[in-house]
Amino acid sequence: MPTPADHLRALVDRAVRAEEDDETGERLRRAMAGESPARFTGRLVLERAAHQVATTDHTLRDIATESGFDGYDVFARAFRRELGALPSQWRADPTSHLIDAPGDAHVHPPDGVRLPARWRIDSVDLVVEMAQRHVRVVAGLVEAARQVPRPELDRPAEDGTLRSALTSAVGELAALIALVRETEVHAPADDESLTELSDRLARVGPDFVDSVALLGATGRFDEAFVDAFRPAPTATSYGTRVTRTLTDADGTLLLARTRLRACGVDWPVPA
Repeated sequence: MPTPADHLRALVDRAVRAEEDDETGERLRRAMAGESPARFTGRLVLERAAHQVATTDHTLRDIATESGFDGYDVFARAFRRELGALPSQWRADPTSHLIDAPGDAHVHPPDGVRLPARWRIDSVDLVVEMAQRHVRVVAGLVEAARQVPRPELDRPAEDGTLRSALTSAVGELAALIALVRETEVHAPADDESLTELSDRLARVGPDFVDSVALLGATGRFDEAFVDAFRPAPTATSYGTRVTRTLTDADGTLLLARTRLRACGVDWPVPA
């Protein structure tokens, strides 16, 4: 059965042979500048393994096997060469799992690879204002939903319930924050109350706006991620993620507004 490392090697091989002749392939070839394909792949595999050493309770031998190394000794030697200590020693006092690279492409846990921006994108004041308004819209929808009887919150519609739509809208904000901060996304409970949802939005809303502002200030909207350790990798950029959220590309806010109207709730669109 192919390992995540096998999926990465196959992706890089297709990019080198120009079989992956799309945006993902072009970004990978650009990111490999200054490294051989073997060095590029091996470094990323080791970065992912190091992150697992630091953050999981998997045995070191299991990590070595899943990473495609020909035995634990080979893994341990490579680990010490790149990270300065044996895996067991490093696990006791881990540092960054990132390894210096000329193209600045690195593993984005758990199974992604962050590819550097191809060009700098600035002038983002308008985007930040849009992010602020989006948070106000979501907050307004959550507040309006308090007027809806509990059974109606969970009444199934074609694309989901009012509660699930609002939960997804707040979850999208948290997902971008996690991507920017390189942290894990914690899924909320399925039966999260409106009060709990409002409290969570109060926390993640400002952080979402700050994350959008940070991406703009550092020109990183074109920075991309590819889930390179999975069988069918796809690439997406920060800019694409922000755009999809702000334009309600998934129809989450539309569903919430539709359900509110069906329940007779008049919801004024915020300025």
